[in-house]
Amino acid sequence: PSVTRGIAVVCDEAVTVGALEAAIKKGGKALLKEVALFDIYRGASIGEGNKSVAIRVTLRAADKTLTVEEADKVSKKILKDLEFKLGLTLRA
Repeated sequence: PSVTRGIAVVCDEAVTVGALEAAIKKGGKALLKEVALFDIYRGASIGEGNKSVAIRVTLRAADKTLTVEEADKVSKKILKDLEFKLGLTLRA
């Protein structure tokens, strides 16, 4: 079975969804099965020149059921890559 996680980040308008997806794919490696954009929000609460991007990430191992710890580890790796490679912050 697969595990689905939602990731919402705040980034500069110049950051493309393609760049986000590429960083997520690199961080998710073999367990990442799907990356799907489901929302882009712009508004005063985000700040001028910024946008919030929400992406659904599906993880799955071909040979076993993922544990919560394994899924959390991959999710944290993805978030770390987004923060350090693209300068994004997790939306609270």
